[in-house]
Amino acid sequence: MKISLPKNIANIIAIINNNGYRAHIVGGCVRDILLNKIPVDWDITTDVSPQIIKSLFPKTIDTGIKHGTVTVLQDGIPVEVTTWRQETGYSDHRHPDSISLANSLKDDLSRRDFTMNAIAYHPSEGFIDPFNGLSDINNRIIRCVGKPSERFSEDALRMLRAIRFSAQLNFDIDNDTFAAIKEHASDIVHISKERIQAEINKILDANAPQKISLLWQSGLSKVIFPQIDSIPDIWFDLIKPLIGSKDQKDLFLSLLFYLACENNAVSCAEDYLISNKYDKKTRRSVKHHIKCLKDIGPLSRRNIRKAAAEFGTNVALNTLKVLSIMHRFNKNNPFAPQYSDSDVMPVTPAISGFDLMDLGLDGRAIRDMLDILRLCLYENPYLNHKDILIDIAKEILTSNQLFYITE
Repeated sequence: MKISLPKNIANIIAIINNNGYRAHIVGGCVRDILLNKIPVDWDITTDVSPQIIKSLFPKTIDTGIKHGTVTVLQDGIPVEVTTWRQETGYSDHRHPDSISLANSLKDDLSRRDFTMNAIAYHPSEGFIDPFNGLSDINNRIIRCVGKPSERFSEDALRMLRAIRFSAQLNFDIDNDTFAAIKEHASDIVHISKERIQAEINKILDANAPQKISLLWQSGLSKVIFPQIDSIPDIWFDLIKPLIGSKDQKDLFLSLLFYLACENNAVSCAEDYLISNKYDKKTRRSVKHHIKCLKDIGPLSRRNIRKAAAEFGTNVALNTLKVLSIMHRFNKNNPFAPQYSDSDVMPVTPAISGFDLMDLGLDGRAIRDMLDILRLCLYENPYLNHKDILIDIAKEILTSNQLFYITE
């Protein structure tokens, strides 16, 4: 198989080769090409030191020079070039204690996580594949390079990466590799919450998000999802037709807590989200999805409008999709009636607090009146005209003595 390399990548390799040194593309970019995907990042491995690389190219950045990595700017595009290296000692279960030069390309490839990421390529030499990564890609298998127990002892994040790749590529994890994940699952405590969050997000956003169940099968969930003992079976049925939805990650995470935690779903979700350093936008989205599922009530057009106003159009639409799917499995679950696009667009009253001040209201009375007018609009959005709403407000004031009217 011949790979047509981008011009800037081919030029970097040629310049290094023409000066008497070796260079290959390596890692994820090779894997992606073999999977007919367009690589996002290109990495080059070489037998030459960073100092010599800097002398060969006019524009470089010392991005990780102490680890042997220099970023070469070729045709204005950044490409990481890393010297062959060996790593020893991982006292923090994440980073090597020491890095030294490797004697061969095979030695450099041997330090990598999975066989599919331990393949190198050169236009003249073809693929260099000492650990049978090509075969594993063809068989859709994720397998550690060398002894899985050693790879996970070195870097505990690799356990989550294995499951993430399984979800993104819909590959199976090799039995020995998965057994080692079970053995070392408790070591995930050494990984930062931010890195854990990033991997979980990628799993939930993947084409095979059901692979998240491997967290529970391996024991990783005890550290990452202590709020959830097991994933309810219906979760897997619900997510299948929803793969590709807008806000997929937030929706699937919400469903997980909604179904698994029942009465305290919001608090369980908040506990997980805060613990794993999620941003406020995601926390709000997950909370809104759960509350909408719980609070929407009988699926009248009025309640759909109310949900859209309280939680937003996307959340309301996702909720209707979920309830429709749930109805297929249980006819006792409510089914959404016919609704128009306008029903899931938040209704903003065509009247402001200033208009209500002209009627003699202030403070809390203005807020209460706006809430009542919104309820009217949920029932009949065609009332949303300023003059009509002012007339309704006047009628309410005439018949209701609970409002405080200023002198």
